[in-house]
Amino acid sequence: MFMKRNSCVEKGTQDTIFLKESSKVYIQMSDGQEIFCQYSLGDKTKSDIVFFYVQGFASGYFTWSDFWDALHQEFNLVIVDPRDKKSNKLMKSSECSVRRIALDFAEAIKFLKLDEKKLVLFGSSHGASYIAHLVGQKMITPKGCFLTGVARKPRAPRKLINFVFLFPAFMVNSLGRLAARIYLRNKVADGFQKQVFYDRINNADLRRWKYCRDLHDWDATEDFKKMKNPVFIVRTPDDKYHESDEIQIIHELILNSKFIDVQTYDYCHTKPGVYEFTKTIKKTILEEM
Repeated sequence: MFMKRNSCVEKGTQDTIFLKESSKVYIQMSDGQEIFCQYSLGDKTKSDIVFFYVQGFASGYFTWSDFWDALHQEFNLVIVDPRDKKSNKLMKSSECSVRRIALDFAEAIKFLKLDEKKLVLFGSSHGASYIAHLVGQKMITPKGCFLTGVARKPRAPRKLINFVFLFPAFMVNSLGRLAARIYLRNKVADGFQKQVFYDRINNADLRRWKYCRDLHDWDATEDFKKMKNPVFIVRTPDDKYHESDEIQIIHELILNSKFIDVQTYDYCHTKPGVYEFTKTIKKTILEEM
């Protein structure tokens, strides 16, 4: 069920406490698909806030595991896998769109009987677009949101996606990984962030992505405009993939948005930075939401 844990990024750094201690369940959606959910709820020794984390497209468990562990110490935590993840039980004909994925989250929140007034969402990269649609279309009204790696449109070039998916499913993994590595080599500077992206590609089943190609056509501009809840955009000067000008535009689109500036990309992803980052998030919730 879980992706292989063989990346150089994670060796000796990740305890995966949340992954080990959380409850696991498949939640049946209104269209009959079964979506994988991990959660830790009901711990009264933690904040009464429930933290709902939304992964980006193609992100792996190893990408944010340290952060999840830090959140797990402070909050009750829920993670529902978007439909591009191979952990889900999907039929080939199942819909895989931003609208449908956002609806999955709304249905999962209802299934788990979460109080929206105590619910805080955190979305990474494409996960920020899922949250923008979920909140902008008023599927739910949470206490507030944190967004990082935001963009109005996916960064992967559409022509590259179309080229890779012209080939049969059994060839997609090898050709897709080759194309993705070439793209990352040219677009992302060497360092921790590039290695994270390489590890995602190496661990993912790109055949699942083939059924989610519509995600690459999405433009979240109108959804960002409609977000009315408090929104905090996390940005870092060393993010080599998400452009600062684009982040500024999204900040201006969202009425009640503010920035949280962090020193480095890996500060939010790995120990020890994740503990301080989590304290910043908790302080922001208490004082500004």
